[in-house]
Amino acid sequence: MRRRCVLLLIDGLGDLPVDALGGLTPLEAAATPNLDRLAGRGHYGLLDPVGVGEVPNTHSGSGMLFGVFPSDTDRLTRGPVEASGAGRSLQAGEIAVRANFATLEHHTEGWLVRDRRAGRISEGTEELAEALGEVELGDGVYASLQPTDQHRCVLVLGGPGLDPSISDTDPGDQGGSSLLRRCKPLRPEAERTAGKINRFVELALARLEDHPVNRKRRAAGLLPANGIITRGAGAAFQLDNVLRERGIRTAVIAGCNTVRGLARILGFTAVSDPRFTATVETDLEAKVAAALQALESHDLVFVHVKAPDLLAHDRKPRGKRDFLERLDLALSPLEAAGVIVGLTADHTTDSNSGTHTSDPVPTLLYVPPGSAGMGESVQFGERSCRRGNLPRQSSHEFVLRVAELMGF
Repeated sequence: MRRRCVLLLIDGLGDLPVDALGGLTPLEAAATPNLDRLAGRGHYGLLDPVGVGEVPNTHSGSGMLFGVFPSDTDRLTRGPVEASGAGRSLQAGEIAVRANFATLEHHTEGWLVRDRRAGRISEGTEELAEALGEVELGDGVYASLQPTDQHRCVLVLGGPGLDPSISDTDPGDQGGSSLLRRCKPLRPEAERTAGKINRFVELALARLEDHPVNRKRRAAGLLPANGIITRGAGAAFQLDNVLRERGIRTAVIAGCNTVRGLARILGFTAVSDPRFTATVETDLEAKVAAALQALESHDLVFVHVKAPDLLAHDRKPRGKRDFLERLDLALSPLEAAGVIVGLTADHTTDSNSGTHTSDPVPTLLYVPPGSAGMGESVQFGERSCRRGNLPRQSSHEFVLRVAELMGF
């Protein structure tokens, strides 16, 4: 017998205890009666998004849940995923690099990255990107920048002799300001590419520093988006996945460019809507309604929700708790829909440090009519999941189990 499934992928759901929440995690502190009931009537436990002890990121953690084989995860480079999400198909000889609009300040030792996200800029990025346009970098190499979500953008380089084996200019989220890094080749063939990235970063600084958008932001007391930082370079790739191999018709509801891009690369239906955003303001009820509608023509529908990750990165545990309560309310139609309901995450994001960690993530799996848990009382959270009836497993094992329960 074939069953349909809605699988909720809550970005950065897992967390660590927070003093401001009385030693609870945001999920443990949240009132989540719907999740508690689904867990109590189903299976719940812990899941390792990638390998045990490994720190996942969004595209690797999501990729595993989307059925990418563990042996292929190293081929999941972020730049091409971002390009796909932006609707940009890479041509032969092109490489894509994930980029941020950032706030840079001149320092005696170089450029200081004051804010990697330029205060999470949400307006004016189109104008900033237009100021760069399609840039000729010499030697027949061109670059184009396309904004995606908030501060995020994708940089595409094309031309002869390009190789994606380069280092990042982004110093990473180290809890404070760090110096902008020079892009370096990781092998001799990438020397030209690294040089062109450095040239583009220099051009961006020159063109964005006094841009009208940044003059307006400074006047309003906001951080300027006066620079570009880059990471995750890669060329176009194709990957097999277990869902497609088993003939499972899969759709993905997402406002996050990364997740949409990964869905398209894997051959899934990517469902977008202006109401679906990668922010706290996303319309959760509309996402759930769209998922149930998508089940009319698909077997499995993922619903991706980004906000818990953003709030944890910004060290806002109370905001994360409150958002999870909103999410729980929005999930109320699912139990009555008569479909399998799963909920898990791509990684843990610690609200104390604002970084991803290697901790396993709380996970539940409800199969109607819901007799697995015998209706026990469960407060769904990280610590309760340690004692749950779902054995600790990898994302890949979890996806295989879901496919089996669906009858594939």
